[in-house]
Amino acid sequence: MMRVDAIHLKQVLKVFCSHYRYAPVQAIAILLGIILAVTLFVSVQAINDNAKRSYAQSTEPLSARAESLIIPAVGREYFSEEVYFTLRKAGISNLLPVLEGKVRDETGRRWGLQSVDLVAAINSQQLSQSRSSQSGYDSSLFSTGMPLGDLLSGEPIVLMSSAQVSSMGGLESSVFNDISVDIVRVPDEVGLGSRMLTDLSFGQTLLNASGKLSYIAIFEKDVKHVAGIVGDDGQWIMNNQAAELGTLTDSFHLNLTAMSLLAFIVGLFITYNGIKYSLIKRQKLMVQLQQVGVTPTALVYALLSELAILVAIGTILGFVLGIQLSHVLYPTVAMTLEQLYGATLLPGEWQGIWFFQALAFTSITLLVASWQHFRQAINQPLSSHTGFYQKPASMSSHQLVICALLLTGIGVAGLWQSEHHRWTMAWLGVLIVAIPLYIPYSLLFLTSLCEKRVRVGLWQYLFNELRELISPMSHAMMALLLAVTASIGMSTLVGSFESTLKSWLDQKLHADMYISAPAETISQLEQQLLRVDGVEKVYKQYSAEATLLGLPIIITSKDKASLEATTVFKERARQFWSHFYSGDMVAISEPTAIKLGLNLNSTITIDALKQSNVKVGAIFYDYGSPNGEVMIAPKIWFENGFNQRPDSLGLSTSSNINELKDDLIKRLDLNPNQMFDQAEIKSIALMIFAQTFSITRALNVITLMVAVVGLFTTCLMLIDARRAAIARLFALGVGRESLMALMVGQILFLVLFTLLIALPIGIFVGYVLTEVITLRAFGWSLEFILSWSNIFFIVFMTLVVSITATLLPIWRLVNRPLMVSLQSEVL
Repeated sequence: MMRVDAIHLKQVLKVFCSHYRYAPVQAIAILLGIILAVTLFVSVQAINDNAKRSYAQSTEPLSARAESLIIPAVGREYFSEEVYFTLRKAGISNLLPVLEGKVRDETGRRWGLQSVDLVAAINSQQLSQSRSSQSGYDSSLFSTGMPLGDLLSGEPIVLMSSAQVSSMGGLESSVFNDISVDIVRVPDEVGLGSRMLTDLSFGQTLLNASGKLSYIAIFEKDVKHVAGIVGDDGQWIMNNQAAELGTLTDSFHLNLTAMSLLAFIVGLFITYNGIKYSLIKRQKLMVQLQQVGVTPTALVYALLSELAILVAIGTILGFVLGIQLSHVLYPTVAMTLEQLYGATLLPGEWQGIWFFQALAFTSITLLVASWQHFRQAINQPLSSHTGFYQKPASMSSHQLVICALLLTGIGVAGLWQSEHHRWTMAWLGVLIVAIPLYIPYSLLFLTSLCEKRVRVGLWQYLFNELRELISPMSHAMMALLLAVTASIGMSTLVGSFESTLKSWLDQKLHADMYISAPAETISQLEQQLLRVDGVEKVYKQYSAEATLLGLPIIITSKDKASLEATTVFKERARQFWSHFYSGDMVAISEPTAIKLGLNLNSTITIDALKQSNVKVGAIFYDYGSPNGEVMIAPKIWFENGFNQRPDSLGLSTSSNINELKDDLIKRLDLNPNQMFDQAEIKSIALMIFAQTFSITRALNVITLMVAVVGLFTTCLMLIDARRAAIARLFALGVGRESLMALMVGQILFLVLFTLLIALPIGIFVGYVLTEVITLRAFGWSLEFILSWSNIFFIVFMTLVVSITATLLPIWRLVNRPLMVSLQSEVL
């Protein structure tokens, strides 16, 4: 019996291959859905995994991963390099002194600079080969072609990643802080990102920080005793950079994952539609095979084998394309993460596990979805006959609605009860998956409603046939619904974010101009500005790093005028300002309050403050800072020994802002790029934060294109089923132009009906993303704003793209020879 089944299986597979040779569009539709789904899934998986690998392998420049760090005492920017020599004398030899800072090139652009002791870096690298084994980077960096001798002697040389040098046009030299510097390329695997690297001695000269260090990396374990050696100049901490970056970027990666899963589902809808249509077209063939003696078991095995082959081919092609797409998107992700969170990503690597994940997900999902149709295909009566639009019996539209209502109830209840953004995103996903199940019933209802209100004729025929088309096109419409819903939701989120940020910046930026200058000259610059005609007032801002309940925070302070003019409160206690200036209360940012569960009048302890317990007197809005923020009064700032040099200066003027810029350039020898007016700062801020959503929007557009491709393949597959009906209309005197308009009109109404359903769902998704998920994930309260112009643009573009995509299949159908189409009715 098993041998007979094996023979039957072989013969049935040959028949199925012949079927696909005769109807290649069906195989192409199935493969295309798998390829598109896997491509988006693998590309985002590669981006996320490579980013997390970079966090885990984050190392010191040209060296290994540090076990712990010596950083400056709270409120200080640097500490003396004598601390490094003291640690060496104490017998701790595996150390790396690092100096960090910003330099300006001759155009005024700011660059991040890292300076290290190259000898110490080489020694630590030789003691730990973890970096070379994981990233492919080893000590050969210091061999042929590398001017190691010149670097060690303090020559004006900086190292930059190959990609960064290429983006600068391949420059071999430049001027930084008025010093001519040679630029040397190093492999991207070194992990410099957009920063520069040089030897410590030259770096101290370039940054005008002689004898200063930013931190010391310690590569030995169990060296807690160094805390007593360091004294008051610095503090010893464990290196938790990977965990901190992972926490900061968690919402960013979750956003990408959600979009990739949505695209994956859209692609699987297309695949499922292709599989179902292929079974519809083979119903008669299935009956004939069983009539000649093929066993149902052999048919099931043949269908499963066919599905396995198609999934394997589609996954292989999708995996290759996904890796390529990740290489295209990865630089943008790296730039976004570096600018927002200071995370440097290593070059991307591909892993075979992504292929097997995609293969497993695709196989299991399609098998579960198609199993019912497989059974129906082999269990149909041997005397059955199929019509053009007939399909295997499946759940009715009423059953789908009941299932959709059940999932909707679960999703809404989950959204109501969930507190964490991950669970909120998951419940929103359940809700989004439930929405397409309403499509068949909704389209039937809308079509019947229109059919009752049109006159007899082609309009009546349009809606009458449209009711028959809903079933074979329902899955393409489901995919389109998901894509449009995501587009509207994301557009609403981005629009709300942009509007809220603009409003916040308008309140935050009260000075007419802001000036950034090196730390060593900013105090002198403050006095000079007060003597310039046209400068009415100078504002100052201070900041220092600290921790609060284990959360990295920034302690800030400003002059009194700036504090009261620029702080945008969410809530505050009565008589807050008097308590604030006396030091009894502090103000915290909204993200800090949410992450730590703090409210008004909560008592907190900040190690950097002499006063042990202070109350939270106000919570203020803050957008974009990856760290929490605590604001203290200027008097408290100075009493606690923080740096008395401001980080930046602002000034107000009644003069023309451009004339004042020119005057400051002449009088104080300032670079134009050191001065920013309000409009310029707003544009820079909006540009940076827009990058947070750039990848998501790119994936959103790709997802919409995937859905439109599904619509195209569905129309292409329906050509054979519709050609006889179209030919009869032509024979009855309906012209080709009218037939073309009729069929385009049917697609237009289907897409319009789908958009009508997608609009309220997309707005609701946008509301949840804006009001719930963004608040829980980032701690940002955004004003929910509907941009109808953006929504109508999405609707218009969807209509245009959908109609354009279906014109070719419709044109082919209408222009087929009349006799050939009529003959197909009796074949």
